[in-house]
Amino acid sequence: MKRYFVMTVDVDPPFSSSQNFVITEGVISLLDLFDRHGVKATFFVPAIVAANFREIINEIPNRGHEIACHGLKHNPRETTLGVNKQIRIIKTATRIIESVTGVRPIGFRAPLFRANKDCWRALQKTNYVYDSSLIGFPYIRKHRMCLQLNPIRFKVYNFIKKNENFYLLELPVSANPILPFPLGGGWFRIFGLRWAKIGVKMYFLSKTPVVFYIHPKDIIAIQTPGLFWYNYRNTALGLEMLDKVIKYTKSHKAKFLRACELIRLSRNNPEIKLSYVP
Repeated sequence: MKRYFVMTVDVDPPFSSSQNFVITEGVISLLDLFDRHGVKATFFVPAIVAANFREIINEIPNRGHEIACHGLKHNPRETTLGVNKQIRIIKTATRIIESVTGVRPIGFRAPLFRANKDCWRALQKTNYVYDSSLIGFPYIRKHRMCLQLNPIRFKVYNFIKKNENFYLLELPVSANPILPFPLGGGWFRIFGLRWAKIGVKMYFLSKTPVVFYIHPKDIIAIQTPGLFWYNYRNTALGLEMLDKVIKYTKSHKAKFLRACELIRLSRNNPEIKLSYVP
């Protein structure tokens, strides 16, 4: 089986306007790194970021990367409300992102990975194709939503049209099987390069696609008074570490795909197994 690696970027809003450079410099630095390696990624963008950083965000699709939705204001409450409220929020976020980029997103990731079942129902109703709000582990096959192989096929009951079932594909973020935290983000900076490489290798051994994630703030050196240490630990080394992860992945002959491409491939490729959750 081929080895697949999906690089994803969560473009979270800056902590304050004084830190706008984290977006402007961080996104461009990541785009330049991906260009050097010929890697295409998926960027999960909150609508508020798309609206406030139009020029930067438009660089993402202009360079061939996928734009996906990361909520309206990156508030985790958005994706834990009732279904009708979530539908309104997701529709608004989708409309803003599309108006800025000219691209209608088909993928979604909940802020801080916090979502309830109504979120998946709302995504169905708003015509999303896949979600990436869960954390997956490669060697655990229990029928629990947070412990599934990548990707998951969710059967979501449509609450508008009764007696009809629709499917939403779930692409969980990969986690290190030994020390079970997500591969990427702050965990990547805290636990280090070797920890990330071990996680990637174990996914490849289990014949499971890797879904890695990073933030612009993880690769921009920042030390702001009042922030906890984990917000800036190893940020000065983040870009170099990510560069080495990409090189390590390439050394294993893995194929880099955008999330939408892996989802499309999984529909017709029996090697990429789909788990079924009723």
